[in-house]
Amino acid sequence: MITISNRLKILANYVPGGSIVADIGTDHGYLPVYLVLTGISPRAIAADIRRGPLEAARANVHRYRAVDKIDLRLGNGLQVLRPGEADTIVIAGMGGGTIRDILQASPEVAAGARRLILQPMADEKELRQFLLQHGWTIVDETLLLEDGRLYLAVAAERGHEEIKDQLMLEIGPRLWEKRHPLLTEHLQRLRQKYRRVLEGLQQSSQPAAREKAAGIKERLAELEKLAKSLQNDKNNMSEIGG
Repeated sequence: MITISNRLKILANYVPGGSIVADIGTDHGYLPVYLVLTGISPRAIAADIRRGPLEAARANVHRYRAVDKIDLRLGNGLQVLRPGEADTIVIAGMGGGTIRDILQASPEVAAGARRLILQPMADEKELRQFLLQHGWTIVDETLLLEDGRLYLAVAAERGHEEIKDQLMLEIGPRLWEKRHPLLTEHLQRLRQKYRRVLEGLQQSSQPAAREKAAGIKERLAELEKLAKSLQNDKNNMSEIGG
């Protein structure tokens, strides 16, 4: 049986049983191989824009004797798929902007899937915003801390959802609602990111930089409030548990 990383396992956990999965940017093909070997998916499509990773995936498909269950396709994004061909589409290990562009380039294919499973490595807010603006609702989100890096996984399905709070779009609405165990770490990293940006802006004498710095300070204050609220929730739960 194939062993996959925890980063890939949190993606696999979002795959509905019995669904045909397309893994876009499959790299070595570990995820689709795992899905078919464990019986989560009866069939999978492993696609990559680069020939090298696809050949590595092909080697793994043969190694684990999954040739009859996994189609290997070379091509750009969702262009390798026909609308409705895959119930679940996985796009992981790319920037949120790149994932957005992939979805935007093939809207019929994206809309033909029942679920999107996404793992943006940056620009999470922009990706969430795109999903909500294009007929998707975020059904769940989770975080994983592995090798010092915080990974996000987002599951989205067709539906209507409106989130006007820009900060919540950045934090993650489902992460906040369920008070994810790694939410404190997530908020701390967001604050560190904004502090670094603020330090750079404060070194500039340009009016535009000062104006942007004021906005960053407001965002930091909001994050501080949320972090304190989260800590109060934890303290209250500890008191109840004690």
